[in-house]
Amino acid sequence: MKHSFRYIPIRRERSSDVQRGSMELWLSYIETSSKNQTPFMFYAVDADTGYGLKGAEFSLFQRDELVFGSYSNRSGAVWFPPLREGLYQLKEAKPPKQYIAEKEAFQMYVDYNGNICVEGVPAARFQAFHKRTSEQQASFSVVKYDIRTGKRLEGAVFQLCRNHVPIATSTSDADGFVQFHGLEEGVYQLNELCPPEGYMKVADTHIVVVANDGTVTIDGYAAEYASIGNKPILYDIFFQKQDELTGEPLEGAVFDLLQGGMVLYTAISNEKGEINFGSFTPGTYTLREQKPPAGYHMNEHEYTVVVAQDGMVTIDDMPVEYARISDKKEKEQITVRKYIQKLEPESGVMFQLSQDNVTIASAGTNKQGEAYFYDIKPGTYMLIQLTHDGQSTGEKHTVMIEENGTVTIDNQVTNTLEIQ
Repeated sequence: MKHSFRYIPIRRERSSDVQRGSMELWLSYIETSSKNQTPFMFYAVDADTGYGLKGAEFSLFQRDELVFGSYSNRSGAVWFPPLREGLYQLKEAKPPKQYIAEKEAFQMYVDYNGNICVEGVPAARFQAFHKRTSEQQASFSVVKYDIRTGKRLEGAVFQLCRNHVPIATSTSDADGFVQFHGLEEGVYQLNELCPPEGYMKVADTHIVVVANDGTVTIDGYAAEYASIGNKPILYDIFFQKQDELTGEPLEGAVFDLLQGGMVLYTAISNEKGEINFGSFTPGTYTLREQKPPAGYHMNEHEYTVVVAQDGMVTIDDMPVEYARISDKKEKEQITVRKYIQKLEPESGVMFQLSQDNVTIASAGTNKQGEAYFYDIKPGTYMLIQLTHDGQSTGEKHTVMIEENGTVTIDNQVTNTLEIQ
């Protein structure tokens, strides 16, 4: 049984924000029959070279009703879906960039058997010819950036070559853009001559292709998305921590490295007194001691660290290889030695030094059974042994420190108290 065939053209308003090259289907078929449906394809080409042109936009009308819109692809092909028998008008809505159409409107007929003719020419041989409006002049830009932070980089110098012969140079601006203008169709080579200050040079050669329609690709990708990153040149910041008098290495000193008032890194000296903050870019930094080693005074000095462009790193003008930062040892004014039977050292025993019932300092015995009290001001104090829960054991000793530094414990001139 034969099926009837009819169509209803549905007209839709085209959105103003539809981008160039978009394709919308305007023709809706119902109760379709494949017998009379014939797809239609032709080419938009350069009238002089015969090369296909990308980006030509076409509209197909029937009785002044828009039924379909399409555009040419990179090979110049323009495709329309199956069409029923009838008379159509093919109009070019927009030519490719830098081209004008030799003719903008064509009469097209689809017969009952599906044969298509355009202006009397079989569809298989039909081409829409275009003339160049002027010699193609293409432009492109790439973005220079820091691969670690994404920051745009100024001052990178690039050279553009054709057949490896230099034709232009360009320097990245404050926004990181490297720009080249007035390029003809062809293949070019792009190289970085000089990297931004403080960055490693990019050794790669990038291939730039300017197509006959003025589009530009870099290494096979659209130029508008091109970016080339640089690795920053990094240098190590380190120094040696030592005793001010003996020069012995000090473990456990905590230092901060700052820039612009912000702490970038914190490091602790190891058993050899070494502190290494790792690698940093050229610039000026501040070095500050956060915590001294146990038994040492805090070093209040702020050191200036300079990482030069040539890789020289200094701390207060001293090359880091020779930089030594010292701490002064606290004076041991009072030493308490705690023993159990047979003069065996007892560790973990807490002692408290108070003045007028106010706790001045506390200290616990180490593995050698010794507890230390440092830098106690002249005056009279009470030394109290504490229990494990922090209460007084009742054992108290009177400590007097003279202005000349003489220490008396329980009326004996000594700075050491032995308790069994």
